[in-house]
Amino acid sequence: MQRKSKTFVKGVMRTYRKVKKVKTTNPIGEELAGVTTNALPPHIEYDDMAEDSSDDRAHWKKSAWEDVAVGDFVKILDNESLPADILICATSEDENVAFVETKNLDGETNLKSRNAVPALTHLRSAADCASEHNTFRLDCDRPDTNMYKLNAAVRVGEELFPVDMQMMLLRGTVVRNTRWVIGVVMYTGEDTRIVMNSGGTPSKRSKVERQMNPQVYVLFFSWSLGHETNVAQVYQFGSFGDHGSCLRNFGLSIRTPRLSKRRALAVRREHSRQ
Repeated sequence: MQRKSKTFVKGVMRTYRKVKKVKTTNPIGEELAGVTTNALPPHIEYDDMAEDSSDDRAHWKKSAWEDVAVGDFVKILDNESLPADILICATSEDENVAFVETKNLDGETNLKSRNAVPALTHLRSAADCASEHNTFRLDCDRPDTNMYKLNAAVRVGEELFPVDMQMMLLRGTVVRNTRWVIGVVMYTGEDTRIVMNSGGTPSKRSKVERQMNPQVYVLFFSWSLGHETNVAQVYQFGSFGDHGSCLRNFGLSIRTPRLSKRRALAVRREHSRQ
C-alpha cells in the first residue's frame, strides 16, 4: 500500500532571544558612572524627546475608554478607534484634514474627510493643550440621535466660531491615513451618537400587516367557536304529540316536530275536501 503524502505544513516556532540587561548599579548599590537609561513608562508619551526629561513636562497618558471625560484632550493615532465623540483641534496633515472610516456607523468602507476647527489648529502638542493661554469655551446642544446634524460653537475670547458635523469625529469611527489627531471630548458613554442609535431593531412590517394579524385571530376564533357549536351541541326545547320531538340547531337548518298518525289523517282529509 502506497504511503499517504503529507499535506500539512509544520508550524514555525517563535524563537526568543535573551535580552541583556544593562546594569546601572554595582553590587553595593552605587550608581555606575556613564550609564544612563532613557526608558519611559509604556503609558507615557512625549511630543518631543527634549534634553529636559523632567516629569513636569506636559505629556500624553494612555488610559481606558471608561476614564475619558468630557473636556479632556485626546490624541488618536493612525488605525485607532475613537473612544468618544470628539471635536477636531489639529491633525498631522498640512491642511488639518483627518481621514476616517465609518464602516461601524453606516457600513460604508470608503474613507471620509473631516476638518479641524480653524480657531483651534494651533493646539498641536500636549504643551499647547495644557497652556493657560489657549483657553476656549465649547457650547453645544444636548445629546441627540441625529448622526448628520450638530449645533455647536467655539468661543475664543470675544470671537465665536460655528461648528458642524464636518469638524466632529464620532465614536466607532477609525482613523486612516493620518498619523495623529488631537481633539477635545464632547460626548462620552451613553451620550455618544452610536450608543443612542443602538436600540432595538425597528419593525419593517407595514400598517396593513399589523392590522390584519388581530383580525385573522378574531376570524379564526369565531370560525372555531361556530364549528364546535354546530357539530357538538344539541339543544332540546320541548316535546310535541305522543312521540315527542326536539328542536336541534345545526347552523341554519332547523328540524320540525313530527305529527301523530291521527293528526296526519285529519290534515289529509281537510286537504281532500278543499
